[in-house]
Amino acid sequence: MLIRPCNKVLKAINYSCQTKSDKTDSLSLMVYFNNRTNNLDLHESIRQLIKDGYVTAIEHTGYWDEIAPTYRGRHYSQYRWVVAKEVLLKSFLIPVAVALATTLITLAISGLLT
Repeated sequence: MLIRPCNKVLKAINYSCQTKSDKTDSLSLMVYFNNRTNNLDLHESIRQLIKDGYVTAIEHTGYWDEIAPTYRGRHYSQYRWVVAKEVLLKSFLIPVAVALATTLITLAISGLLT
């Protein structure tokens, strides 16, 4: 799961790559963010996105070049939805089904013994 600054940077990278080409640079991202860049740590956000596998980039001294989203980065919302469904299934639906089955078995056994 991405934190909010990384999510904003990933959205900006996706937007910038859709409008220009398949790749962008850190200057284009700073222009996109305009005055809001001082609230975000752009370089560390890009570094984290690379580490998590959402984007690829070439790091030069002080700036990033050829930033491009990976397949996972382009379709982040779909990946997030799959993870949310998986968590819902594992933490809610399966325990409820097990509890229901256990209750029915217990009631059936107690009904047979009495």
